[in-house]
Amino acid sequence: MRRITHRRAVAGGAVVVALLAGCAPAELPQPDPDPVAETPAPVLDAARTERILQEVADALAAGDEAQDVEAMSSRVIGPARDIRQAEYRLAEETDGDAAPGPLTTEPQVEAVAATTEFPRTAMVITQVPEGANLPLLMALTQGSARQQFALWGWVELFPGIETPALVHPDTGSAQVPNDATGLVAAPAEVVDRYAEALTDPEGEAADLFAEDPFATSVREGVTGLDDAVEAGGEATLGAEAGDDGPVALATADGGAIVMGEITTATTIRKTVAGATVTAGGALGRLLGEDAEVRGTVTGTSLVLLAFYVPPADAEDQTIRALGANTVLSEVTRDDAAAPAEEPEG
Repeated sequence: MRRITHRRAVAGGAVVVALLAGCAPAELPQPDPDPVAETPAPVLDAARTERILQEVADALAAGDEAQDVEAMSSRVIGPARDIRQAEYRLAEETDGDAAPGPLTTEPQVEAVAATTEFPRTAMVITQVPEGANLPLLMALTQGSARQQFALWGWVELFPGIETPALVHPDTGSAQVPNDATGLVAAPAEVVDRYAEALTDPEGEAADLFAEDPFATSVREGVTGLDDAVEAGGEATLGAEAGDDGPVALATADGGAIVMGEITTATTIRKTVAGATVTAGGALGRLLGEDAEVRGTVTGTSLVLLAFYVPPADAEDQTIRALGANTVLSEVTRDDAAAPAEEPEG
């Protein structure tokens, strides 16, 4: 079971003479090539998909045992690698209180690209990992013919979410480029606009998206933090699209599942000179022994999100987030940003 807790000159001259003399040349045999398929074949069959998923599971198990992403580098790349590395560090800094999330590659539903180009994508909705309550959506990519398929990212699906119908792996799904037309928004635009909507829920970008548990949780967390420090400071949220991806596959209705990365930055800023502001929770734990906020303290989180993007002619053109995966990756401080003391008298 693939369960993880923790790829000749003389003859030529004679022909010329015959043609010049007006003799009819012999009829040459005509090529009879195999018919060209109207659509590309799926890039993986069932046996190869099963083998790849098992090898990804083995790599994850090796990394979890060593608590080191180098042990899984052959089959875990990009945002997946970055997130697991951040989870290992957070577990170490919190003495295991924040353990890496449980993973499994045991599939429920599979979808693979039908293409002759690279990079190539496959997606899997997994069984529920041991120790978890919800299944995962995993994205695997193959960058070139010389590279292996590897885990690019995963999200935990939201409770009660209804995933769109995927194209059967025997047929293969269309590979969707980042600038694809024919959708409500191109995959790259979806990630950019979601980051914008996350920090400005009243803005124009927010109209593209349905409400989702991740956005609600993040906004409520920052609001609660802002309330907690209001006597001497404030808390704000920033977000931007990541540098890697996104990756996308077509759904049966002509839409797409898009997985992309963003980074969020939660900043606590001291605004009142003389006040005492302290960072708590994981922010404080990663600061070490000195958790006081003198100027600013910023917690940066890596986030992966999966979206359903409807086709451009869909009656309902709302983009829905399907799941998320986030981890606090870094905490930085800037004591030089401390508020100026008011002059006496």
